[in-house]
Amino acid sequence: MKERNCVIVDAYSTGRLLPEEFKRYGIRTVHVMSAAQIPPIFQSHFNADLYDELIRPTHGMGFDDIVEYHLQALHGRKVDFAIAGCETGVELADSLSERLGLPSNGTALSAARRDKARLSYALTCAGVRSIRQVVSDSAVEIASWKREAKFDEIVIKPLNSTGTEDVFFCSADADIQRAVSAILGKTNRAGALNSFALGQEKINGQQYTVNAVSIDGEAFITEAWTYDTVPVEGASSVCSLERLLEGSEPIVQELSDYLMRALQALQIVDGPAHAEVIVDHRGPVLVDFGARLQGTMSAKARTQALGHNHMTLTAWRYADPKGFGEYMRLRGPYKRRAHALCVSLISDMSGVVAGYPGLEAIRKLPSFADAIAFVAIGQELVPTIDLVSTPGIVYLVNSDLTQLEEDYRKLRAMRMDQVFDLLTQDRG
Repeated sequence: MKERNCVIVDAYSTGRLLPEEFKRYGIRTVHVMSAAQIPPIFQSHFNADLYDELIRPTHGMGFDDIVEYHLQALHGRKVDFAIAGCETGVELADSLSERLGLPSNGTALSAARRDKARLSYALTCAGVRSIRQVVSDSAVEIASWKREAKFDEIVIKPLNSTGTEDVFFCSADADIQRAVSAILGKTNRAGALNSFALGQEKINGQQYTVNAVSIDGEAFITEAWTYDTVPVEGASSVCSLERLLEGSEPIVQELSDYLMRALQALQIVDGPAHAEVIVDHRGPVLVDFGARLQGTMSAKARTQALGHNHMTLTAWRYADPKGFGEYMRLRGPYKRRAHALCVSLISDMSGVVAGYPGLEAIRKLPSFADAIAFVAIGQELVPTIDLVSTPGIVYLVNSDLTQLEEDYRKLRAMRMDQVFDLLTQDRG
């Protein structure tokens, strides 16, 4: 059997699960970094021992130099495919896969897959509904745009951050000024300097998350979830609950049809995609997008509910393209094996985490499937203002909907000081 090799760019977040999945297919992995340092939010999760080789650029390199550096490092070896492990790796994965002649989404629209303003522009050019927007480094200009457009409320965010970082709902000029001041000049979690802020119309409707995997220009929807949020004072809102939908539901077909048009507009022809879509009286519109795996998800729980998950299907697409394509074409709309809830804990308190006394009770819930992304012992739990400050995520999966809902009520009734043992300054 001939040796097979792949390149994963920035295998952080859910991408860190790919090396072991590819190993099941006998594929060796080379980890390539898009920057000399791993972003701080991913450092604790990275395990260098999972990779057959690591390639790291040196400090101070520009993007074009980084591309050439990695091409030189990979010269002379057979690589079967190159993919992004998370958001920060998308553009480099596009460049390497294109230059190496591998399955690729190409570089023509790489920037639009990362930059939220360019993304909306690409959709508009393709005749796909997008959000009306303005890009500026001036709060006055954004406020003027809001008045001219006659919006009661707008959303202000960075152009290419992750984890719902610095997303603000703004009604008054003072709100806009505070939001723009918080964004400009800050290096965001994706490692980019915020030189501009993005103002967008606020879409009021039901939000959904939809995942897909594409092969040779043909996209397959792997799952769709409702996405419920709660408002956060001084910011925007945070996710509280996701509910898995059945693949045959009419809303899933509507979301699928829209996302497939959006993928064509963004020239996504190969690999995973993760989309957040809001449906209002006008229909679906894309509010966030990633040409990569969904982050912060439980592969175990999703497999229990679906028989697969976004990560395993992505690995299958690259490891066995023919088998993947044949299976997905015969499958039709995905089928839900059990009802599932993804419950985001929401903190209203602070303290250093010393333990998880409530986790035992949570694990005893009949619907319990998995608990992920809990604040590490010794780290500080803070009030929740975005995805990254969510203190933990619990998956509940059950074929019995009544039991599932009962378990959800019990879970949601728990206070954070019941789930976590918190050391406050008074106790410390």
